[in-house]
This record gives sequence, C-alpha cells and structure tokens, in this order.
Amino acid sequence: MRRRLGGRRRALAAVALVAAVSAVGGLRWLAPAPRVGASPTPPGSAEPPRPASSVAPLALPAQARVVVFAPHPDDETVGVGGLLFRLAQGHTPLRVVFVTNGDGYRRALEQDFAVERPTDADYVALGELRQREALAALAHLGVARRDVRFLGFPDGGLAELWRAHWLRTHPYTSPYTKESSPPDPEGVGYDGQDLTTIVSGLLRDFGPTVVIMPHPYDTHLDHAHTSYFVTEALSELEASGVLAPPPTVLTYLVHHPRWPVLPGPSFDREFPLGDLPDTRWSESELAPAALAAKRAALEEYRSQLGVMNGFLRHFLCRNELFATVDPSVLVRIAAVH
Repeated sequence: MRRRLGGRRRALAAVALVAAVSAVGGLRWLAPAPRVGASPTPPGSAEPPRPASSVAPLALPAQARVVVFAPHPDDETVGVGGLLFRLAQGHTPLRVVFVTNGDGYRRALEQDFAVERPTDADYVALGELRQREALAALAHLGVARRDVRFLGFPDGGLAELWRAHWLRTHPYTSPYTKESSPPDPEGVGYDGQDLTTIVSGLLRDFGPTVVIMPHPYDTHLDHAHTSYFVTEALSELEASGVLAPPPTVLTYLVHHPRWPVLPGPSFDREFPLGDLPDTRWSESELAPAALAAKRAALEEYRSQLGVMNGFLRHFLCRNELFATVDPSVLVRIAAVH
C-alpha cells in the first residue's frame, strides 16, 4: 500500500488538482453543478471546435471483462449504452455500477410529479423509481439484473465526500433524503473512505480488464468525483498488486458547456471535443440494432425525459466517443487522499 500524504501535502495536492480541473471547466467545477435540463445553451452550440478529421476506432482487449461506473441512472445509457449492447450480445462479462440513485432531483419531482414541497420520503421514492428505470433500461441493452449494483451514495454529494467528509468519523448527510448512510451494507456511511472501500471491493471481486468511468473533466460534480473515487480505488489495488496487469481505463463525457459536439444539420454523429486537455479520443460505431436498443433504453427514463428530453436525445447518435486520459492526471487525483 502506498504511503498516504500528510495533511499539508494532501491540501496542496487538492489545491493543485482543483486548479488543473477548474482551468478546464471554469468555476462550474467549484460551484454546485446546475442540472443540465436548465441550461440556457443547447449542447455544442457555443462555437464548437472543428471536428477532428478522424478518430481511432475503439479497441478492447481480447476476452475483456468490463465494468461501467455511472454517477446516476441514465448516465450508463447516454454515455455507454450502445457499447453495453454490443458487449452483452458478445457475452462479455459485465458489471454496471450506479454510485448514486439520482434521488436529489427536485425539478423532476416538481415538474413530473407535481410535488410542490418535496419531503425526504419523496426523494427516497424518486431514487427507487430511478432504480427501476435503470433495470428496465439495462434489460433493453442485454444487461442482466445480477450484473447491476446500486451503491446508494448521496446524489449531489460526492464532492463533499471527497473534500470534506472523507473520514468514517465524519459522515455526510444528504440534504434531500436526510440519510447519512446507504441502505446496505450495514455499518457503511456517507464518507469517502467507505465509498472507496466499496469500489475497491467491486473491482477486486470482478477483476476487470476494462474500467469505464466518467471523464474527470466532466463539469457535473458527481460525474467528476465518480472518476476520482474509481481512480483512488484503482490506485490502491494496483499498488498492492491485486490488479495485475492494470485494467484499461476509458472515460466518457456527459456534461460540458460545449458537449456533445454535433455539427451539421442531421446531428447523427458525435465529434470529439478537440480542445479538452489530456484527452485522446476513440470511437465506437453503433450498429442499427445497438442504436435501437439504446433508444429503447432511454425511453425507460421517463422521470428524466420530462425535464431534459432534448439534452438526453442528443446522445442518440450512430457512434459513441470514449476518451483515454493522460495518466499523469489520474496520478494527481490519486495523490489527493
């Protein structure tokens, strides 16, 4: 196990990481992330960069074992749905892990369910609904219930776990559900140490050759911090020799002021965000059956389509883009804790 940073060095490393990422995403990385459905600017409309002339096709190792981490139910479909369908059709061993239940979305409760003053019970019920939607969506993609994990950590709170509630002695309380621990396992709290331990256990038990997680420069805090916790867990496992050789790490982008980049009148293909630093893109083409399955999966997220229909449908393209992030970025993330 690698040596932990002392308090002062940890703080300096955190400041360096914040500076690096906030230079990419601006103050949106530091402030509570707005829900994308409220964005006044359509995705990719703010002078998108010129698309790259070509993108390398996505290449996965032979006999792959793939785990996908999604911050909320629906992220796995919009970001990875077509690839999940292809892998499931090829009988590739899969795991899909939802870090939160997406239960803190007040706008969905107000607009979709006419709940004017949501209570903690309303937020819990929303999370349970989104779990059911996720299972129905994944069934369209060919992913079995036994291959799905719901961790139940706090929606909108992952940044707090990373920054201020790392220790088990200082758990976080969700302002929505009023909970300070997930439903199970017993004894686990809303803190960074427990989330890292759970993610490490999932990775150790499954033994993936490919890990797919959000891009660390995603401007939604839950997305960025999902990648941080996965990176921390991978770093610990690799340092202890548990994952040898280390798995391939791919990332997907959902939230960014200029994403998805959809130039042209048909909007049927994604193009790389060319000026995103530390990033090398690859592309997975979606066969008609894969795109149809992704579309059917997205339709299951009725609680989300009512408030962000246009944004979500932007991801129903004939391709999906994945990014390999410069390893030095991941090293800086893992050094914070």
